[in-house]
Amino acid sequence: MSALVRKANSHIIARGCVARELKVTVEAPASSANLGPGFDVFALALDSPRDRLSLTSESAQRLSVDIEQVGPIKTPTSAAKNGAGAVCLAIARDFGIKKRIGLEITKRVPIGLGMGSSGASSAAAAFGMNELFGLGMSSDDMILYSGRGEQVTCGAAHYDNVSASVLGGFVVVRVAERPTAIKYDPPADLVLVLVTPLMTLPERKTEYTRSILPKTAALNMMVSNVANASMIVSGFARGDIEMIGAGMRDRVVEEARKRLIPGYDSVRRHAMDAGAAGVCISGAGPSMLAVLDRSKHDARAVMDNMVAGFGEEGVDSDGFVTKVGGGATRI
Repeated sequence: MSALVRKANSHIIARGCVARELKVTVEAPASSANLGPGFDVFALALDSPRDRLSLTSESAQRLSVDIEQVGPIKTPTSAAKNGAGAVCLAIARDFGIKKRIGLEITKRVPIGLGMGSSGASSAAAAFGMNELFGLGMSSDDMILYSGRGEQVTCGAAHYDNVSASVLGGFVVVRVAERPTAIKYDPPADLVLVLVTPLMTLPERKTEYTRSILPKTAALNMMVSNVANASMIVSGFARGDIEMIGAGMRDRVVEEARKRLIPGYDSVRRHAMDAGAAGVCISGAGPSMLAVLDRSKHDARAVMDNMVAGFGEEGVDSDGFVTKVGGGATRI
């Protein structure tokens, strides 16, 4: 391959890139962001579900990205309006790639339920382009480009979700001139339970749930959130599940968003009664996330209790048990 790569204005620019392979198939996981006090900073990769993308490259006179979708979950077929497609276009333009790129999307991460659906496919697209064309991008580069897909689908680049989908594990994200993510591996016995109320969602839900957030917060609330966020990071660093759960309390964002989730307080109480170490809204919701130590408590019992909590409010719900997963990978 003949390529000249340089950095300019925090973007990667290259010339003369050609596909080193004709096809790659990759997957990237769903994610659960915030974990309470870590708004726009923390996220967990979920072991399942995972979006799958197959990318192909063919000779062409000009760049194009053609999208084919497999399965019941559909997204826009215009590359410019599709998160994964927008990522492919951005990378191809910056790297001077003039090819016909075929993008087959098998979407398994449900849309609009607080599991980083657009982030999963955007991360898979960035990872897949890096694999297909041998671009040598760093994980932070892929996170940056994945944010382009989030901008298209959600109106903002949510680097917490895409960082978890790229890297896996528990991530802490800092955004200055460009995003930088730090990954922590989870404790071996950490189990995740997600329960989703079956309810009508507002259009462009993520934008709406951000619009209701307070513009300012009292100092004592911010002190509490910093302390709790520090507990979560310390818990992952020490492998202490109880410490992680103890930090999953938020006095700013969840206080504003919990009114959108019927049964929030009941579900939280039921989960803790069944042995959950901590409970929070998963991302922008409406799904709720519980974490627990499988060596001490039964994840199925926690899930059933959370479903019962929604039921007390007359709301049906679905749940599943998973664990912290790995990041984007080739299959």
